[in-house]
Formats: sequence, structure tokens, C-alpha cells
Amino acid sequence: MRKKLTYRLLIWSLVVFLALIACGISVDTGSEAPQTQAPPTSTNPAPVEPSPLPPTDTPPAGQPSPTFQQAEATEPPAQPSPTSAPQCTVLQDLFFRSGPGTLYDPPVRALEPQTVLFPQGYNPVGVPGGSWVQVREPQANLIGWVSAGEQYVDCNIDLTSLPSVAVEPPPPPAPPKTGNSAPDGSFPDNLIFKEDFDRDYLYRLYAHDINVGEEDGDGIASIEFTIRDADGNVVHENSEETPGFCVFGGGEPACNTWLLEDYVYKWPSTGIPVEDGVYELRVRVILDDDSQGDGNWSYDLTVSLD
Repeated sequence: MRKKLTYRLLIWSLVVFLALIACGISVDTGSEAPQTQAPPTSTNPAPVEPSPLPPTDTPPAGQPSPTFQQAEATEPPAQPSPTSAPQCTVLQDLFFRSGPGTLYDPPVRALEPQTVLFPQGYNPVGVPGGSWVQVREPQANLIGWVSAGEQYVDCNIDLTSLPSVAVEPPPPPAPPKTGNSAPDGSFPDNLIFKEDFDRDYLYRLYAHDINVGEEDGDGIASIEFTIRDADGNVVHENSEETPGFCVFGGGEPACNTWLLEDYVYKWPSTGIPVEDGVYELRVRVILDDDSQGDGNWSYDLTVSLD
């Protein structure tokens, strides 16, 4: 009977022992059971790759422009590859004009050094001179002209290989401006005269001898006009025997105007180009009655091409 009871207690103890192991309770058996822990569960979402910026200089409609920091984080823009296409590089500050010459005024715009232009045509003689190259300016997408001098542009082609371009001539420049001092000289008492300074024809004189008549030219044998530069050189001279008495001739009915050749104003009798400066205009009136003496007087004449 005792053996049967002992056997039942052993079986019951084994069942209890197995139950405790199943519940994870450590049983002091002389060694510790290894403890395992489940990895902690993260509450943060997985990282997401940022979307790239659109490949344009301006943002799409309705979206803000990228910030400075965003721009720093993007890849640097690809550098343009070298090209063999004809091009010219501006070497110094340079005017971009509507035609081949400085008389195509005012300039369209000013170009800075290192501006790249694309040549399209070439005219060896501009207005009033020099060689000029027709170019496309890519920044504003304009067609115009710049001086072709090697001190102004550096081109990777022979510009003379480009076609010549027919262009409308520029409007003529305004005639020179003039100003005059008061006359200095002698005038016979019987000489009556009136003067007219004009920008187009410079000077006209109405004169007559009251001992002869009242009409323009009565009693006048001739009138001589002489213009000298500051060094005393004669730049223009003319003699008139009948009215109108114009420094450049004509006067019937209108005086002749300044001589304009290749868009350059010149003194009509000599062809010397007009320059800014102070000149002397001398007028001599020779009467039919030489006993009365001549009229002689002069002016300081200021000439400006502005």
C-alpha cells in the first residue's frame, strides 16, 4: 500500500514540475534557464526618399520656388559642352546697334565683356565706316550689329566668310549746331543789311546800298565769305554777286545747306570734315561805288556736332 502511494506522489510531482516549466517559471535546478526577450517594436515610419526638384528654372504653377537650402542639396547643373558653332565673345563694353555703324543711333543696348554672340552676317564698311558683324544676342534673342574690330570681339570663324547683309540706311545726322558772337568790324553808313543764322544753311545776308535802291542786292558788287579754323586755315570760302547772299551759295530761292557725304558733314568748298571748335566767319561787302568803302566784319563762330 505504501509503495503505491509513493508511486502516485512521484507521478503528481512530475506533472506539477512540467506545468511550471510550461508557464515560464524558473525552477531552481542548480542552473538558470536562459532568458529571451522579443525585440522592441518601433513606432517610427520607415524613411522615404525625397522627390527630386522639377528640372526647370521656374517652379510649376501653384508651387513655391525651391529654397536656398533646397537648391544647395540638389545636384549642380550640367555644364554646357564645347561647341564648334560660329560664335563671338565680347571683349569690352560694347554697343549693340540696329545697323552697321555708329549712325544707327541710339544703341539698342549695351553688352558686357564675355557676352557670347552668334554671328550671321558681315559688312566690311559700315556707316560712317569700320567693319561690322551682324549677330544674334541670345539673352534677349535680338538680331543686331556690333563693331567687328578685333579689339571689340573675338570670333572663332573668319568673319569675311559670312554673307553681306543689305540694310536700310540710317537717317541723316542733324546738321551742326552753331553759335556766334556779335559782329566786329566796319560798316559804311550807306550800307543797310540784315543777317540770318540758320542751322541748315549757317548764314545768309540781306544787303543794299541806300544810295542806289531799297531792294536786296541794290548797289552791291559782291559779297565774300571766308571761314577759318582756330589755326587760321581756310576751311570754306565763297563769293556771291547776286542775291541771295548765302555763305554756302544758292539763295534763289533757298540757300544751299551743309555738304553731307557718307553721313559726314563737310565744309562745302573744300570738302574738309566739320569738327567741333571755334571758327572765324569773315564777311566782306564790296559796293558798286567803291568811293564809299567796303563793309568788313567778322564773327567768332562756335560749331558743335552734338
